[in-house]
Amino acid sequence: MGHFARLKSWMAARGAEMRIVDFLLLAILCALQYPLWFGSGSWWNVAALHHDLEAKQAMLQQLENRNALLAAQVASLQTGSRAVEELARRHLGMVSKGEVFVWVIPANATRKDNNVAQAS
Repeated sequence: MGHFARLKSWMAARGAEMRIVDFLLLAILCALQYPLWFGSGSWWNVAALHHDLEAKQAMLQQLENRNALLAAQVASLQTGSRAVEELARRHLGMVSKGEVFVWVIPANATRKDNNVAQAS
């Protein structure tokens, strides 16, 4: 009886035990792979976190740009009176001595806008 025949007969005798061992090894492998694919640190979760990070970085860039603009406006208001005067003219209707205030109503203004302008 050759070596191969002995191995074959041994495998036949141990077939049920080997199937159980194979099944256990497969179960252990699946148990170890589960967190990689479906757990909190899974590939899907990491991809979603990267997407959220990119969105938040874009929002952060917009906010930084807005803050830089506001900081420039604050610096302009602190250093010169020209910016304060411009804001007062635009928002509060400030008129200096010797100036005449003229309100020009656009030609394409609606009738409702004209009534509001005449009332004030």
